[in-house]
Amino acid sequence: MRDNKLALMIKGHEIWLGNAKTNNSGAELSLFYGHNMKQDGSLDPNRITPLVYTPAGATLTPPLAPTEDHHQIHVSADGDGYYTVVADMSAVIFSKTGDEWFEGPRYKFKNVTYAGAFHQMAKRIIPIGEAGEFKGDPLHGILEIVPRDPMAAVGGEARLKVYYEGEPLPGAEVKAVSQKEGKDTWTMKTDEEGIARGPITTDGEWMFLVRHVDPTKKASEEFDETVFVSTLVMEAR
Repeated sequence: MRDNKLALMIKGHEIWLGNAKTNNSGAELSLFYGHNMKQDGSLDPNRITPLVYTPAGATLTPPLAPTEDHHQIHVSADGDGYYTVVADMSAVIFSKTGDEWFEGPRYKFKNVTYAGAFHQMAKRIIPIGEAGEFKGDPLHGILEIVPRDPMAAVGGEARLKVYYEGEPLPGAEVKAVSQKEGKDTWTMKTDEEGIARGPITTDGEWMFLVRHVDPTKKASEEFDETVFVSTLVMEAR
């Protein structure tokens, strides 16, 4: 079942990287599509570009292995440290006519009231071996969430910095979803430095999501604006 649910991203579906399993030689993790960490179908793998940023500064392109309802990414480690895994989904244009949405630019349809380009990115930071001190910096993507710490502690707080085009993004809403609780847990706005903070109330995987609309990124005959969605998953212990 691929792509028949693609248009649901207009109403809130997103991609995220979960189920990370690590050892000293690498890691395996899954790319999911759905909402609030509840899976809902899968996407055409040709739409996804997986990347791994290594501690040594290299950028690798691992294979994306489709399964029946998600995709697997294997990360091979060439040393200890933090490996940042990214799944970048190419932009998809949707046009609205009346109450219906159609995939494609506005010039293909009549009486279009809105057309948007939707771009998504999922991110996960994987510690391998004696990873050492974590130094968070934006590595990929126009819209990116960078945590202060690569893991979260139950009873503590997540401190997340949002970047847009390499600069801190103030006033952005960051939504937190606990997989264990299965729902939105909190939403916080970033401050003037682009930082949002929120409590970690339970263990397991947490997804943090930020959405940003840029009306300056448009093409008059194709789409009116670009909608960016970026997710970061961290494990809480």
